[in-house]
Amino acid sequence: MYNPLSRRKQPLPMLIFHVTPIFLLLLSSLTTAKATTTTTLHVHVANSTCEGTLYPHLCVSTLSSFPDLTSKTLPQTICSLINHTIQEVTLSSSNCTALRRRLPALTTLDRRALDDCLALFDGALAELKTTIADLSKAPTIGSQRYHHSQTLLSAAMTNLYTCLDGFAYSKGHVRDRIQKGLFRISHHVSNSLAMLKKVKKPSEKNEAFPEYGEVKEGFPSWVSPKDRKLLQSAVNETKFDLVVAKDGTGNFTTIGEALAAAPNSSTTRQICDIHKSRGIL
Repeated sequence: MYNPLSRRKQPLPMLIFHVTPIFLLLLSSLTTAKATTTTTLHVHVANSTCEGTLYPHLCVSTLSSFPDLTSKTLPQTICSLINHTIQEVTLSSSNCTALRRRLPALTTLDRRALDDCLALFDGALAELKTTIADLSKAPTIGSQRYHHSQTLLSAAMTNLYTCLDGFAYSKGHVRDRIQKGLFRISHHVSNSLAMLKKVKKPSEKNEAFPEYGEVKEGFPSWVSPKDRKLLQSAVNETKFDLVVAKDGTGNFTTIGEALAAAPNSSTTRQICDIHKSRGIL
């Protein structure tokens, strides 16, 4: 039986057929735009972080390979770069081990140089891992940890160049086989050092003497209020237990004598006045 309404329903599948590709195209465009924005932000963060480094192209290309770069703090980014460097040091160490095994005709000098390199790589790895441990403790680092990390990275770089120096008088081509990788590693370490300088640190007035820890109101924070008051009081208002004076006007003429006279394991504080003079030590 003929149904006149059946002719109205036939175009619907055709309509769906035309709408679906348009929807997919829009969805694909949105996804592509989002990915492009993410990539652009990723590269922007890498470029910003690498400003001031000696090897910016290497820095940007390496940092851009970190998938979660945009969510990292600067210390975390440095740790990621150092982790990447550790992998390359490990690879260079394996390469040196393989060279030592595959090249039986190595000269004594080359063999010793390779052995030295392996030991130096171990030292560099330990220094890099310790740096990561230091930087992972807090978003900001104190002056003491900052200088410690700086020293460790510098030492790691020195180890790499010392490895190459071992081949200075070699007539073989062992150095040529490893130096490209070591230069790349040293450039990573150099970039890490440059980035470390940008890590937020306490102001100098709060930590003027790193070895004493945080400084508060001119004194290390561990100095008690009572001791602060004592140290800030005028000399003529202080009662001294010991007086050191070279001219004999005090109890002792040398600091050593005064220290020897102080009681051992005493719970009572001994206050010593040292008159300015030469030769009282």
